[in-house]
Amino acid sequence: MILIHRRLYELTQETRGQVLLRTGIGLAVSATHVGQALLTAQVLGGLFTGAEGSTFVPLLVGVAVLIAVRAVLLWLSEVSAIRIASVIKQTLRRRLYAHLLILGPGYVSRERTGTVQTTLVDNVEALEIYLGKYIPQVLVALIAPALLLIFLFSIHPLIGVITVLSFLIVIFGPKFWEDQLAERGLKHWNAWRNFKSQLLDSMQGMTTLKAFNVSERQGRNLQQEADRLCKAVTAENTTSLISTGILGFGWTAGVALSVGVGALLFASGQLSITALIIVLLLSRECFRPLVELSKSWHLGFTGIASANTIFKLLDTKPEILDAAEPVVASPTDTRPAIAFNNVTFAYDQGARPALENLSLTIEPGQTVALVGRSGAGKSTAAALLLRFFDPQHGHIALDGHDIRDYSLATLRRMMAIVAQDTYLFYGTVADNLRIGKPDASMEELEQVARAANIHDFIVSLPEGYDTMVGERGLKLSGGERQRIAIARALLKDAPILILDEATASVDAANEAAIQEALERLTANRTTLVIAHRLSTVVHADHIVVIDDGQVIEQGDHRTLVNRQGAYTRLVLAQHGGKV
Repeated sequence: MILIHRRLYELTQETRGQVLLRTGIGLAVSATHVGQALLTAQVLGGLFTGAEGSTFVPLLVGVAVLIAVRAVLLWLSEVSAIRIASVIKQTLRRRLYAHLLILGPGYVSRERTGTVQTTLVDNVEALEIYLGKYIPQVLVALIAPALLLIFLFSIHPLIGVITVLSFLIVIFGPKFWEDQLAERGLKHWNAWRNFKSQLLDSMQGMTTLKAFNVSERQGRNLQQEADRLCKAVTAENTTSLISTGILGFGWTAGVALSVGVGALLFASGQLSITALIIVLLLSRECFRPLVELSKSWHLGFTGIASANTIFKLLDTKPEILDAAEPVVASPTDTRPAIAFNNVTFAYDQGARPALENLSLTIEPGQTVALVGRSGAGKSTAAALLLRFFDPQHGHIALDGHDIRDYSLATLRRMMAIVAQDTYLFYGTVADNLRIGKPDASMEELEQVARAANIHDFIVSLPEGYDTMVGERGLKLSGGERQRIAIARALLKDAPILILDEATASVDAANEAAIQEALERLTANRTTLVIAHRLSTVVHADHIVVIDDGQVIEQGDHRTLVNRQGAYTRLVLAQHGGKV
């Protein structure tokens, strides 16, 4: 019944004053119940003893006033609970999101989107009852009954003993089922997380499901997850109802026994009729705070179960750590040199490295292309340069300094990327361009859009730069999204440029416009180009061919073609046997 989760309680640090205020309001509500009971006992006692009706008027007015005051206090209590929970949830979500950013793409790539979304949204939301109502009510449930028990002892010790024993049953009885309830609560959240992940997958892959005519099969899979969720919720509620029965038995038995003993004492002349009525009313009021706590406990226990997932995320250690004493990059350092020195990296410490002893140098202002078949390790090299991961062996140097010696913010500020799968956020065209420079003026946006050969298209849209692009930019074609990505990379104006299959998913007509924009983008920048379409790297200063994570050839286009090696075979395969 009384269960304080230490780490959840620590979350209330910013709202301790409000928690105490709500506790005070709760005690005041209990005081109005007690006052009403005492006044009611005086009225009923007077009726039994034949007192004049006029003496009841002040008592009845007092009851009415207490009822009105309690209504106001209950309203304040609800408002306070919502405010406490809202502040804590907002703070917790900020912590979770900030930690998720620290964990980076490496963590997100290993987790299902629905799992992360459930943790940040549903699990945090489930804490509202526990944080806003349960924790403040714990103090009320301890203080108010303690005072009432003292009063009941003053009426008669036997009545006090009976009430205390019943009180202990109500508090400690549910303890026997707490472990089982915690286990079933965790199963509930796991089932909910799996169901939501499956639902999100189905929604995101709706086009594919329809195209392959497997939507019914996916629907059956979703139904299975829904059935598991239903069983998990039922099991949790079944266990929870056991404690509800114990609570109901405890307080009703306590009240019944107290009143029964009081009646015997009244019959023997040891209690007055007024005292008996007080026992009848106050023994019930003694358990009222616990009944209220029980309501919050049953609703809040789901939140406690959800806390396991929340703190699991917060306790996850980042694989990529910021430099303790970072190198300070000078703003005048343009076109830096990049060197991969015997870099070996395997995802999840796998036996087969994605890169093995990779060594290559990109001179200041040089454009170096990485080419090779799919899965050769090209995109992994870009991910390592951005420090989404760190190599297990070797290191990457930037102007002679290990990139791990730079702060992550400084390192990524020096880089701009145009990827194959361009991600546009829900918002306007201007919003997505300003990711490259949040304070960019409209003139700057138009300038980079012209350089990226996308300005004319943007102004042809219904609202120009203020046109909504839709979720993931799905209202635009692949080529249009790609040119917006080039424009925002131009706007960032970073000294290092990474082009990761920047033209792989566009048609030939769009490729020409994009290639022209890329030539403007790479001017006077140190550029790493990752390409599958070899026509885009013909003019690169240096081409590196990798296979199975290792360099097998390198040189410029003409040198590699004349060598008649792996590069030539790639060119022949893409150009129908012609070089």
